[in-house]
Amino acid sequence: MQYSKISKQVCAFLSWQSLAFPQIEFDVNWTPYVTYYLSMVDINTGESNMPIFMAELSRESGAADTVGVDIEFEIIIDSDALGVDHETLVKVETTQPIILSADIHLSNMDLNLATDQIFDDHGNPVALHLDITEQLDMEQAEQMFSAIIQTGQLPDGVYTFRVVATSEDGQQIVKEDILNIANPATLQLVSPGGILADTTLNEVYTSFPVLQWESDPCNYTNPITGESGCEFFIRLAEFKSQEHSSMDQAIESVTRLPLDQSLGFEPVGFGVTTFQYPTDAGDLEPGKVYVWQIRKDMTTTAGTEQLMSDIMSFKVKDFTSAESSDPGSEDTSPAGMALRSLIGDELANQIFGSGGEAEGMAANGTITLNGESVDVSFVQSLVSMGIVTEEDDGNETYQPVEIISVEVSE
Repeated sequence: MQYSKISKQVCAFLSWQSLAFPQIEFDVNWTPYVTYYLSMVDINTGESNMPIFMAELSRESGAADTVGVDIEFEIIIDSDALGVDHETLVKVETTQPIILSADIHLSNMDLNLATDQIFDDHGNPVALHLDITEQLDMEQAEQMFSAIIQTGQLPDGVYTFRVVATSEDGQQIVKEDILNIANPATLQLVSPGGILADTTLNEVYTSFPVLQWESDPCNYTNPITGESGCEFFIRLAEFKSQEHSSMDQAIESVTRLPLDQSLGFEPVGFGVTTFQYPTDAGDLEPGKVYVWQIRKDMTTTAGTEQLMSDIMSFKVKDFTSAESSDPGSEDTSPAGMALRSLIGDELANQIFGSGGEAEGMAANGTITLNGESVDVSFVQSLVSMGIVTEEDDGNETYQPVEIISVEVSE
């Protein structure tokens, strides 16, 4: 009799253990975007026109032939600026379990009130019963929706995209993507250049200048290449006063970058804010004026958007022109031009010009920094950008180069 009781207890224990085994697998891949538009999800119907996530729902090995699974998709927002604290923007969930017998692939675009069935990987229809169980109270978030109406974009804030799969035995799998959304709006050229009216103030001393701009960061990672940030492109063209009446007209003409006129803009990379004019694009010619512009591509839920910078102009200094009567200004080698740009015309003429200590001398191209040899392009980048320094908050800034002393040797 005692043996029978033990057997029943063991059987009950084994039965409980079998129910505790996982029944489902739920893999979710999130689609990265820079900007999210309200139109991506209709908070009244759950309808989406862009993929936010792609998921695969499957039965674990050893699970029953069919398993009931509930799915829910929720967007939660935190925004101090809007006074919204962990509010649900919209929550869509099944009112009856999905009957899972074969693998099912689904996305947020399937989870809307107009969809009553999807198909598993064997082509079998699977009934889908959905409802909007929670959404943001319009009266409680007038400020937020006013901002959305003005821009169409979800305002800056922390957004949680959450997908939950719950099997009939209580097993729950939660997948989240938490994003700090800051809609990029800044794109400003820094150097070289300025207005077209006075290019003498915007001269560069090299045919291969380093171009620099400022832009707010993009919270984006390219899913194919793994590169982070928005992608930047450059366009550079010569300004010809006899042909062009404005910088806009010049930038739309034949370009030096890109050389292939069919491209429009030359790609320079993801998340970058500097670019050195490449040697294989051909020298920028002394005495000529050039205009340049940067384009920033942002991947949004409404497609790829482009942000264009203003246009700036600069002039490549011509040391052989009549403007420079001093013989000391005739060293037009890259090293000589870099040296002159570092110490300035006045001091360069003093040293290398008539009566100067180094009259008639020219730079030999050997450049060292703290005893180590460096390329002339490094010096050019110091001139264009300055020296990188780290502030107390960890941010990097560029300080102008300061010349303490000049030593000349034969």
